Amino acid sequence: MDTLTPDEFLKQLIETREAFWEQMNAERKSYGAEKPLSPAVVLRRLQFGVVMERKAAEVTAPWVGKIPDIDLEQPMSEYVVNELKHASILRQRITELNGDPDALWNQPLKALKDLWDFHASLGSLCELIASVQFGHEEFFPRTSKSFIERVAPIDSKTAAIYRDTLLADEEGHEWIAPEILRRYASDGATQRKCLEALQKGCELFGKAIQSFNRSMPA
Repeated sequence: MDTLTPDEFLKQLIETREAFWEQMNAERKSYGAEKPLSPAVVLRRLQFGVVMERKAAEVTAPWVGKIPDIDLEQPMSEYVVNELKHASILRQRITELNGDPDALWNQPLKALKDLWDFHASLGSLCELIASVQFGHEEFFPRTSKSFIERVAPIDSKTAAIYRDTLLADEEGHEWIAPEILRRYASDGATQRKCLEALQKGCELFGKAIQSFNRSMPA
């Protein structure tokens, strides 16, 4: 593809991501992803969160030291620490609820494993950022706000964890991904690979979410 300006490139990525969100959101509502929560479903959601937070840190960490500019290397290192902190907080809450913190980590759903294996296989920082931090992580605040509203009446502590820690931290680093892509995805070949990574990542994320929601306890 021809080299786009940074604004044109980000606009194309956003349009691709948001088109996927519209499709995924309609599908998840159609099979009951917004149904009332039970304690067993809350526990499963927390176990899913452990995998997502820990894996995001795991696939991102190897790239942090390769970021050329320290004004981006430093906040990305904080991002990795925050993701691990979130995983630890969720594990502690699962333990408090008498669950297994590593149930999905030790026995992942195939679709969830496929998602993170794909992220781990990407060949550049920009591709990873496009697929994870600029890609499906952008959906986390949207689904979490709904989760908080539904979980608060039955588990106020879990609601507070999502509202006051996980969401608050996400809002603190949302500027990093677009800035990395603006700065380093500066040629047509890199931009094409980023777009392809975003598309594939969103596709696999959708399959993982669908598989996870359909595995929920009745």
